[in-house]
Amino acid sequence: MDDVYINLSFNDGGYNDVPWRICRWGTKGFTGSAGTTAVTSHKAALWTDGRYYLQDEKQLSSSWTLMRSGSSCVPSTAEWLNDVLAPGSRVGIDPFLFSSDVVNELKESIAKSNHELVYLYGVNLVDEIWKDARPLPTSISIRVHELKYAGVDVSIKLANLRCELINHGSSAIVISMLDEVAWLLNLRGNDVPHSPVMYLYLIVELDPAKLFVDSSKVTPEVMDHLKKAGVEL
Repeated sequence: MDDVYINLSFNDGGYNDVPWRICRWGTKGFTGSAGTTAVTSHKAALWTDGRYYLQDEKQLSSSWTLMRSGSSCVPSTAEWLNDVLAPGSRVGIDPFLFSSDVVNELKESIAKSNHELVYLYGVNLVDEIWKDARPLPTSISIRVHELKYAGVDVSIKLANLRCELINHGSSAIVISMLDEVAWLLNLRGNDVPHSPVMYLYLIVELDPAKLFVDSSKVTPEVMDHLKKAGVEL
């Protein structure tokens, strides 16, 4: 039996902004913004798209196998795992980086070889390796996206969303996609390079809405903006 760890270049809000989660594992400094890695005790593979093929050839060390996603005869991550792992192995993931659909598909695929999918809650193994050298998060404040640019007031957007919840027989929705929360609340930030979003989660219920965010980035203007829309921190 062997163990393997799969990692993505996504953050837990679904954005490709953490290439260091790939480059830290034995590469020469892969700086691409998208990829999936799988590392066993004796093999390592990186799946990425055509934007990074030439870059990968220069930056990957000889211990890595480059998987050119989208090319013919290139196995998926699950197919590769079923090929290189002994039956009954354990496949570890950080569940906060994977959507439920991806997890279910992966779990079903590796079950063909009797592999077990293991959820490592509260720890990302690459972050553990990175330790104190991990880049610090930004400290730039969140800003209000003015109505003249947004086009629709937050209260109207929330009201429309709540109508959809009622129509679908639901009482709440958890929104984790960073761009969706930014659009819904007419907010912008600088937590992700080249994207005007910030790290946060939003729960919208039929009455209240609760925002989970680093409060040090919330200015008085943003706080007032949220209160007017009935959003709690």
